[in-house]
Amino acid sequence: MAEIYGKADGVCRGAGGTMHIFDKATYFHGGWALVAEQLPYAVGAARSILLDRRLDPKGMIDDDRIAVVFIGDGGAQNGRMAECLNAAAKEKLPILFVVIDNGRAINTFTHDVSASNAVFLQGQHYGVPGLRVDGEQVDQTLKAGRAVVDYVRTCGPAILQVHTYRLAGHSPTDPEIERGRKAERKWAHNFADPIKLFEESPMAKGLDLAAQKERARLMVDHALAFASNSPEPPAELAEQLEYPDTPGTDYNTRPAAADAVEVTRKTCDVAALMACKKHIASLHALARLGELTISGAVNLAVLEEMLRDPTTVCHAEDLQVGSAYSIPKMTQQTFGSLRAADEIINEGHFLGKALGEALNGYRPIVEMMHADFAIYGVPELSTAANTYSTSGGQMKVPLTVVGAGGEAPGQAFGAQHSQPFHAYVMAIPGLKIGTAATPDAAYGMMKSMIRDDSPCFLFLPVQRMEGPKGRVKLGECAPIHKCVLLESASDEAVEARKAVTVLTYLHGVKEAQDILGEIRGTGIDIDLVEMRCLKPLDLDTIRTSLARTHRVLILDESTRTGGVGATVSATIGEQLFDMLDKPVHRLAMSDAPVPFGHSLEAAVVQRGQDLLKAIKELACP
Repeated sequence: MAEIYGKADGVCRGAGGTMHIFDKATYFHGGWALVAEQLPYAVGAARSILLDRRLDPKGMIDDDRIAVVFIGDGGAQNGRMAECLNAAAKEKLPILFVVIDNGRAINTFTHDVSASNAVFLQGQHYGVPGLRVDGEQVDQTLKAGRAVVDYVRTCGPAILQVHTYRLAGHSPTDPEIERGRKAERKWAHNFADPIKLFEESPMAKGLDLAAQKERARLMVDHALAFASNSPEPPAELAEQLEYPDTPGTDYNTRPAAADAVEVTRKTCDVAALMACKKHIASLHALARLGELTISGAVNLAVLEEMLRDPTTVCHAEDLQVGSAYSIPKMTQQTFGSLRAADEIINEGHFLGKALGEALNGYRPIVEMMHADFAIYGVPELSTAANTYSTSGGQMKVPLTVVGAGGEAPGQAFGAQHSQPFHAYVMAIPGLKIGTAATPDAAYGMMKSMIRDDSPCFLFLPVQRMEGPKGRVKLGECAPIHKCVLLESASDEAVEARKAVTVLTYLHGVKEAQDILGEIRGTGIDIDLVEMRCLKPLDLDTIRTSLARTHRVLILDESTRTGGVGATVSATIGEQLFDMLDKPVHRLAMSDAPVPFGHSLEAAVVQRGQDLLKAIKELACP
């Protein structure tokens, strides 16, 4: 009750409120505002039960837990239902889909928008049985509930559709209250109220209902008094609940799982494990020779972390063959399909499953192939990022998403494979966003993000996955909150006021490095800063560079309107304005969709020559 009042003593400390109540102690994983999005989260929770049994068979020998997810008959028409029935059936997951059937989809009658309201039959195509029961009859509902729970515990997924009547509107603002339904509502309270019907049934005979009602009344009175007397949450709590791991966390100090070696030995095929270790050794050799690619570096980080911590799991499309960029290569062959899951072509679906696993003690890695495919998973990314806050800090979500993205000059991928998704997600509170343009950065940041207790998204340069080769600091986690100074302007250029700070990331790093000789040939020099952390932004490194150059140019791989550069520019203008000799200069993508043809693309995407021209203009007195 205190949480409904938004008070500090609420189960979520007032941060969740009426729509986002979590209680980790009782395994209640929250109320979700986006209809049907709870379905893949529940599938992930059910997978976590199987993972627990797989990793600790002796300790879980008597485990009979199941996952239970509630949805309305209107919400069950959502495509998420079909995806999740398929996933539950494929892995025989212990999950019960409870459909509360009141004949409404918000205020619309379900039969007005659905060809069939027999939701309990939706699982037939997948071999998932279903049962419909009259929810106004308590005895029938109890018997049906026990039957389906027993089935789920022993056989796998099932659907229970509970037909009932909605006594009140969908919400306090429901226009239904204005529809003049007084007669219908009077009838409903007399003939469709399951409590009233139970009290009048033979089952209630011999029960002291008056005492039970008085007990319930006292409990409600106590809850109301407790909520009323609870203090308001302190204002600073909102900032404190942004991330569980603050910027500056050293992930090298995170201890490895004590039983990792033993669990891996017991759960992995001997030959497969030997093949994996041989593959890791070959990547180590490449790293020492300076021949490791970005894709190889991330694959190495993933395999090392999955060996280090058995709770680390992986999801991807085309996972068996390593996906498009070899990031999850050899994960399924080594760790099996439960820890390394090949997924249907629906990014939102397996992001949702990963979220459910993260809420239950696992560290999922989700490989997106192309980062902008994650557009299909924006609701899941948003939910993952705000759950730590809305749960009042109860539920950590150690979820790592990785994908190749951005737009390189001459890429010719067309608009829908060239979208600046890193800019799209900048506005999601609670999400950490990083970029890596080199193998060393990709390796170290990937390891850190996997160990971080926040949801993180690592963007990689799609045209450079096999391009730059280099050494990596094997076994070391890299900071995910720091920009990196790649090139420093000479003292002479700084003294002559011919130095410029260039902020860039992804493909912009190569564009700047390729043109560096020409820049210096003009007598100008630059501090080249790679923005490896887009969020939270490392303003300290930018401030240090501006203290020398007093001019800044942002080579941005997102659109001029609403892009990363717009946010960074505004932040510099607000907090470092007095350090600037000239206004912030932005080189951003045009707001037009990225075309396929090279001549068209050149009009949209900024190149090294554009950077050279802009630096000359900015360095002028």
